[in-house]
Amino acid sequence: MKILLVDDDLVLVELLTKTLAQQNYAIDVATDGEQGWIYGSTYNYDLIILDWFLPKLDGIQLCQRFREHNYATPIILLTSRSGSQNKIRGLDAGADDYICKPFDVEELTARIRVLLRRLNCDFLPILRWGDLELNPCSSEIIYQGNSLSLTAKEYRLLELFLRHRQEVFSVEDIIDRLWSSTEYPAVATVRSHLRRLRQKLKQTGFPDDLIVTVRGQGYCLKAAPKVTEKEKSIDPIDLTAVSTSPPLPDKKTKHLQALTCIWEKYEPKREQQLANLAQAIDLLSADNLDLSDRLSAIIAAHSLAGNLGQFGLNLASRLAKEIEQLLQNYLSHNPKQLLLLSNNLKALEQELASKQNIITQIAQESAKNSLLILIASDDDNFAQDLIPEANSQGISTKVISTPESVKNWLEEQQLRGKKLPDAVLLKLSFAENESNSFSRQEYLALIPEFTLLIPSIPVIVIADRDRFEDRLLVARHGGKFYLTQPIDANQIITVCQKAARYSSLGKKVMIVDDDIELLKMLPTLLKPWGFELTTLDDPRQFWDVLQAVTPDLLVLDIEMPHLSGIELCKVLRTHPYWYKLPVLFLSIHQDAAISTEVFASGANDFVNKPVFPQQLAHRILHRLNLKR
Repeated sequence: MKILLVDDDLVLVELLTKTLAQQNYAIDVATDGEQGWIYGSTYNYDLIILDWFLPKLDGIQLCQRFREHNYATPIILLTSRSGSQNKIRGLDAGADDYICKPFDVEELTARIRVLLRRLNCDFLPILRWGDLELNPCSSEIIYQGNSLSLTAKEYRLLELFLRHRQEVFSVEDIIDRLWSSTEYPAVATVRSHLRRLRQKLKQTGFPDDLIVTVRGQGYCLKAAPKVTEKEKSIDPIDLTAVSTSPPLPDKKTKHLQALTCIWEKYEPKREQQLANLAQAIDLLSADNLDLSDRLSAIIAAHSLAGNLGQFGLNLASRLAKEIEQLLQNYLSHNPKQLLLLSNNLKALEQELASKQNIITQIAQESAKNSLLILIASDDDNFAQDLIPEANSQGISTKVISTPESVKNWLEEQQLRGKKLPDAVLLKLSFAENESNSFSRQEYLALIPEFTLLIPSIPVIVIADRDRFEDRLLVARHGGKFYLTQPIDANQIITVCQKAARYSSLGKKVMIVDDDIELLKMLPTLLKPWGFELTTLDDPRQFWDVLQAVTPDLLVLDIEMPHLSGIELCKVLRTHPYWYKLPVLFLSIHQDAAISTEVFASGANDFVNKPVFPQQLAHRILHRLNLKR
């Protein structure tokens, strides 16, 4: 989809250009009203964003000019002017929507999606062709339950054909729709993108070409297969299969057992690292610590600081980090610093001496990472039926009976930085009389409260009837799934699990770090989010593994033997295919100079060790969503 942005605020222009480009929009920018008119009257756009105050021709006048010349392109008006009279003036000038500065960029992108749906009469948020589903909100593409990974241009091509099913596009039309006016792709480039899209669709299992070549005219979407009455009756979530499957094991217990196993497996190595630190401190006190032993001790402290944090041992991790920092200084002639170094090591040894304390810490960290389902319902029996089933699968629940209480609870959780739900269950009654309509509207209004958060929290509606108009109402509010009663608790919890992991399931993440303990641990720690992890401890094999795996996101350590993460990122950014791959750095260092160097190399994000699983998973998800 192609958007014209007309605004003279260069900071806002850069922010919106990057944000919208990351969401697969092609952007043209004009910095005054006259230039906006030239662009808008020359090229075809799916949507126009106008600032009110513009040089030469203001946004209101420009909007009126577009409408006077019969341009039907949707227009969003941006302005610092609030108040109903200003909104009325903007809408009367021909704008389709009005948003006040400062605004939430995610809210703007949501309004863009709404206008594009209206333009193409796609009132349901997900575009479908047979078993293929494209979700513009998350930029996810699913075919028969499997995720399809496409480049940005391939995604735009597929979305273009799905939104305009009856149209034939020439190569020139495609360039006009998907490339900005500053780009000049060759015809062969467009055909190459089309060819790769077709190949990927075929590899995913499409029986034949989705995109048909119309000789002498261009390309169009093939007619969708007819759905039989039998197929219509099949629930796409396949609840029948769910109901016959045995209950899932207690995931919380399994997670705790796995972490405990990892802790026990690497206990000898931790003891050796502590012994190395003790020896280094003794040599340092005698002014006899050579450079090689000092570096080995620094590496041991560095490794301990990172690994202990993964188990929730925050104090132990902090002590190891302080030991590392002290060892980096020459302390042989500083008695106070030497004493502090020795005391820190003793405190670290005492902290690790109690096995029971460590297991408790692991259990607490595991509890933090368990799924939390919010049940918004005034039906006590409904909630009480679900809670035992959720608990049996290691899932926590929170039951709130009124919409107002849900909003208050959500606001309090956000203010205090506490855990938000991974999914929300909303029980609605459509069959009751009109006296219940106000309460139903209040519950429906809760859906955007969760779906517009970053990352988005899916809302599953449990309804008392199955009618298209009810499903449409829920879909317009942003509901993820619509289930109808009667339905048993196991089915509901299974759908909640699917919804909670929908945005991360199957996403390929490659992690390069020379810390073998960390690489052994991360697959277990990140398992609840459903990532497909590839780990690598030797950066010399980076390029071969990268091309074999084709990850959706890359996680790099900074300090590694042979090649640093910064060097790998710089190499990555020189490649025309990999230069947009999201890169997240992990490091024990918090130095501003290192952080600056990391981002200068092309990094997208920077996370300090020790990294906690939920924090890392959410940062990965955030970067994946920005990429798409």
